[in-house]
Amino acid sequence: MSVNFLNDKLLEPLEEDRSHSKPLWTYADCHAQILGPTDTYPLNQNGNLAIGNYSAEEYAKFRENKNIKKTVLVQPEYYGTDNSCLLDAISSLYTHPGEDETFQIKGIAKIDSNLEDEKLESLANLGVVGAKFEMRRGFSGLSWDEADRLAWRINDLGWTVELYIDGSDIHEVEKNINSWPGWVVFPHLAQFQRTVTTQQRGFTSLTRLIDRDKAWVKISAPYILSRNDNLDDQEVTEIITALEKWAPERLVWGTNWPHLEKEGDVAIDEELLELMNKWVPNEANRKLIMCENANILYNFTI
Repeated sequence: MSVNFLNDKLLEPLEEDRSHSKPLWTYADCHAQILGPTDTYPLNQNGNLAIGNYSAEEYAKFRENKNIKKTVLVQPEYYGTDNSCLLDAISSLYTHPGEDETFQIKGIAKIDSNLEDEKLESLANLGVVGAKFEMRRGFSGLSWDEADRLAWRINDLGWTVELYIDGSDIHEVEKNINSWPGWVVFPHLAQFQRTVTTQQRGFTSLTRLIDRDKAWVKISAPYILSRNDNLDDQEVTEIITALEKWAPERLVWGTNWPHLEKEGDVAIDEELLELMNKWVPNEANRKLIMCENANILYNFTI
């Protein structure tokens, strides 16, 4: 079992406002994506994608409605290593420090393994705090040798690795991950695809990585794991429950707005938000996962 390194005060029971359904604390959305018009941001794949209202302006309305004050934007796969849309979205959504109710925003970019140091530093100066490593079978991404080298390079900037891999394969590359110097973040509940259960070697490896101060997990897009594309899948719920009991201090939450895997169905956002009450019934743990932990992982100011 991992040691909770957070200040005990964060785990004290929270007072609830009985007159409102929303908690008194604000949310940190650690996984959202922005797409822009194709004439400005051409797609490098799936050129027929109906982008719809997935713009920074639409996300601004969404985050204000949902009381989100901190956001991590993740580079959509449709743009490959062209991070122009990501960087423009960070710039347009950013609120200058010192204003009341400051909104903070950062990004996870996808980069070439041989990207020059000065370009890495430029990305960092523009708000990037991590790099997306695409390692899933059948996807175009990095080799493990490239990933090993890049993990060390981005660590010099204080970045995290956003590791896209089938969770059922984690045990096969656990040694690689352990050899990397910084934190590794597994989006979408580690994306267990081949086997959706806690009774597998991949899940055991994930918990070991958490205990060794190596891994974090995002509670986001549960439907990706579901065999029937369900929001509230019993197998997926068991994985969330197990992780929440194991180490709530190593979990963060993300909306996965605008749900590109579900054809931009933003109507599900309220249901997903409500499901967090079921998945994480303890109010103090929900605050850790949906608010406080992002400050540690992504160095947001409190």
